[in-house]
Amino acid sequence: MNSPKRATKYAAGFAAGFLGILTLANQAQAADCSTLPSPVYVAGSSAVKPFVAKVAAELAGLATPITVVYQGQGSCTGINYMVASPTGTISGTGVVWDAATGAEVAGGCALSLAGDPVDIGVSDVFATSCPNVVGLPAGIADFKGPIQAMTFSVPLASTKQVISAEAAYLLFGLGADGAVGSWTDMTQVMARSATSGTQQMLSAAINVPAAKWLGKPNAGSGDVLNGLVAATIADAAIGILATDVVDKNRGKVRPLAYQHYGQTCGYTPDSDAITSFDKRNVRDGHYAVWGALHMLAKVDAVGVVANASAKKVIGYLALTEIPTGFDMIQLEAKSGVVPDCAMRVSRTAEVGPMASYMPTHSCECKFVYEATGVAPTGCTTCTAATACPASKPACNYGFCEVQ
Repeated sequence: MNSPKRATKYAAGFAAGFLGILTLANQAQAADCSTLPSPVYVAGSSAVKPFVAKVAAELAGLATPITVVYQGQGSCTGINYMVASPTGTISGTGVVWDAATGAEVAGGCALSLAGDPVDIGVSDVFATSCPNVVGLPAGIADFKGPIQAMTFSVPLASTKQVISAEAAYLLFGLGADGAVGSWTDMTQVMARSATSGTQQMLSAAINVPAAKWLGKPNAGSGDVLNGLVAATIADAAIGILATDVVDKNRGKVRPLAYQHYGQTCGYTPDSDAITSFDKRNVRDGHYAVWGALHMLAKVDAVGVVANASAKKVIGYLALTEIPTGFDMIQLEAKSGVVPDCAMRVSRTAEVGPMASYMPTHSCECKFVYEATGVAPTGCTTCTAATACPASKPACNYGFCEVQ
């Protein structure tokens, strides 16, 4: 007769074996990624997942479908795949989206046991912001996508309104010893990891190395969000999130106004952190922590993306390929990111100096209209340039623009 202890051991062993069988069964049910239509393997930033999801669903519905197979492991991981020689591979399970519903397919798809080479490494930061990366190897190019802002965010019930760069330096650099207000319980201070683009960009802003940050580490943006939502004392919690995540969860969290070094007051990414989605303070440079999505891919001798399907994915995200019947600017406006054509400042280094900027084909009116439902003062609709005044002679995306 088995003793209770031995019986428990057998039961535990049976349960583990049974769970293992279930896991294998679930893996068996997942489609082989390589059998899906024109798979493009994308890995890196987790912050960009909500935006990539919508583009992926659109690409999957094309007459000649393209399947985005995605793994979110952090921006610097995406960079490292592309600077490796040969290009790094991903294995396990890839995330894919349904063309009809836009929903994430349950179980994703099964990557090969040997690993599938990454076609596009996505990052919220410049490659050189990542540890031990001094530049891009020959044959790899960096393509810029929409602008993403990073935030210090708090639960909606928090009474906190603003954080300065100096206070953030003390909090994430010294932890509880920094004595920053009610943020003293470091299990409620939600950080990411040194490979996270969100943490890398904010580290560049406050001058605390990403690998030295204090706080509770989290694998992805969703974990940070969940940690903030679960906080029992709202004023004790703070975390770092990209604006696309914050915008989709305005009923749960909100961004703090951020006062950068040298500024006399703080700014939120939008003109109003509760009611507006216009990203006005990002577009004009008042909000300091922002950067373009970086998409690294293999290119040929003249700089063209070597993989035709990957080229189309990048073309959608960079707005260099305007798909018929698909409004990318509207998608970006609704996804918490800003197309380059709506920006009025630019920069060439991580949270570096800003310069005045006017894109070749401006879309400021279109972007603000899609983000808020109201076109800015002075914006008029058009169907042709002949309908536009001399002060705004270009008809872009249905509105008169400067150029």
